[in-house]
Amino acid sequence: MAPMRVLALGWEIEGPGVVRAEFASADSLASYDAVLIDPEPLPSLWQGQAILEPDGVWRIHPGRDLGLARALQNLFAARRGESEDLLLRGGGVLVVRVRAPGEGVQIGGNPPLHLDRYAFLPRASLVSGPHHLGLPQGLRFIPRRGRDVVMTDPTHPLVPYLAALAPFGYEAVVVATLGAPLPSFGRAVATNRVGDVVAWDLPVGTGRILFLPSFPGGSPAEMGEHLVPVLGSLLAEPLPAICPDWMSGFPLPGEEELRRREEALAAERDDLRRREAELGEERRGYDTLRALLSPRGVVGLRTAVGEALGRLGFACTPEESSPAALHAATAEGDLLVRVALSLFGPVGPEEHRALLLDLDRARTEERREVRGMLVCLAEPRLDPRRRGPQWTEAVRHGCRDHGLILTSAHDLFRAVRHVLASGDPDPVRRSLLAADGEWRWKG
Repeated sequence: MAPMRVLALGWEIEGPGVVRAEFASADSLASYDAVLIDPEPLPSLWQGQAILEPDGVWRIHPGRDLGLARALQNLFAARRGESEDLLLRGGGVLVVRVRAPGEGVQIGGNPPLHLDRYAFLPRASLVSGPHHLGLPQGLRFIPRRGRDVVMTDPTHPLVPYLAALAPFGYEAVVVATLGAPLPSFGRAVATNRVGDVVAWDLPVGTGRILFLPSFPGGSPAEMGEHLVPVLGSLLAEPLPAICPDWMSGFPLPGEEELRRREEALAAERDDLRRREAELGEERRGYDTLRALLSPRGVVGLRTAVGEALGRLGFACTPEESSPAALHAATAEGDLLVRVALSLFGPVGPEEHRALLLDLDRARTEERREVRGMLVCLAEPRLDPRRRGPQWTEAVRHGCRDHGLILTSAHDLFRAVRHVLASGDPDPVRRSLLAADGEWRWKG
């Protein structure tokens, strides 16, 4: 097999077989197996010569531009034709680094010609069922920055490249101008958390266009290390990206058995994903309990206290009136629980007063009879065994005088650890409900 030839235009990337060149001076795109284009520097071809006119459009007027308009038209027409040959006749791969479109330029004429960073894309008309997508006018590149790259096609060869460079983030997403679903025409390899396509494998003719996140800041060596092998595997595929419909009418002996094995493997993969999700849910439960020792803010502490009380037999729901309160219900009685987090020093009486206000509101406005419970966590940066007092004397006396339950998050953690080690939760729960003032775990 001949060595793979890769042309990188405006893209700082290193790897075997990679040749770097400039967009205007490079050899024909069709003479390479794969072409990597970063459209970021393309506006420099007309910047400095275009005029910003009163309607806010940058324009070049033929006849007053020393031939620049004609040169740009010829250059982009040539590159567009070469990319069409690369894809339609050569079965090659065109890799496009997705950037924001930026300011384009309009070349005067009848009709005027508009050029932007993506004017080099080939012209093609793609049809998938009821949907139609015309290139390049059918695509838009929307500026949108983020690092939330979510793999939607885990079997695609691009996944290792995307996973390795995802921390560098993306700068734009791909959408269809007429609302056609992009996955109908190609494989959406990755999206962001709200479903915008950030990596897209689009078959065109016998080749394919890969729209990839820009990953600004990624090193040329790292990009080449992960991307060049992917291009090699795609180019090594003997069949075109889109096979003719009649191909299915020529089955080979043993192909049906192969299909059955693929389906069985897919079922095993689905089962593994389900089991991974279950394990992840269990792990989140343990991580939530560990937040009793050092939580992510008051809301994290409330979540941890709710999880701990749930292990003791309470049914817990967050209170809408306060991010620090939750309702814990059992057949033996209900609790209105307030969590108190103090980064430096013991919890003060203001938290005790806030709990009393919550109780008064529940009894007068909601007609609920509940007991109050204050869970304190002070100095979470320290080892629980090295922490000082978790509350002031005023808090201790106030909770005892008003019949409130007072405990530390560490004591609650120790009680739950006892229950997880096959301890009976009922005595722990009853002991907690019977407390009048301070409650400590004595296990």
